Amino acid sequence: MSTAYLERLDPVQEAVDWAEYLVDIPAAYRLWVAEEAGTVVGFCRTGPADGDPDLGDSAGEVYGLYIEPARIGTGLGRGLFGHAVADLKGRGFGQLCVYAYVPNTDAIRFYERAGFTRDGIERLDDEDGIGVAEARLVCRDSPAM
Repeated sequence: MSTAYLERLDPVQEAVDWAEYLVDIPAAYRLWVAEEAGTVVGFCRTGPADGDPDLGDSAGEVYGLYIEPARIGTGLGRGLFGHAVADLKGRGFGQLCVYAYVPNTDAIRFYERAGFTRDGIERLDDEDGIGVAEARLVCRDSPAM
């Protein structure tokens, strides 16, 4: 995401939005949080792949994996992602997908190392004016976590 976009975010409103989301989160959705010394250092959201009917009714999605930049490369992301994927599989989801911003080649490589592959599907994330293309990666077999 661009620096300009991130600078436009209002931390107070973001906190309110997250609090509302957590109160009303549907049962099929999960939010996994990693913390150190009481501070959130990463999170991962998962649930049904509702926006991808071509993957079938039993498809699951990792909606996002976010790690504090200073913690990237420590194994935290791999552990959090592995936990989220194992939960999706354990709850009976078949194919799994994740979208990554196309310019974020590090994230794409991370998902590829975990057993996900780009399938040629892209979409534009234009929510709140982000305006960045996302590539879909899918895993049809057991991920390599």
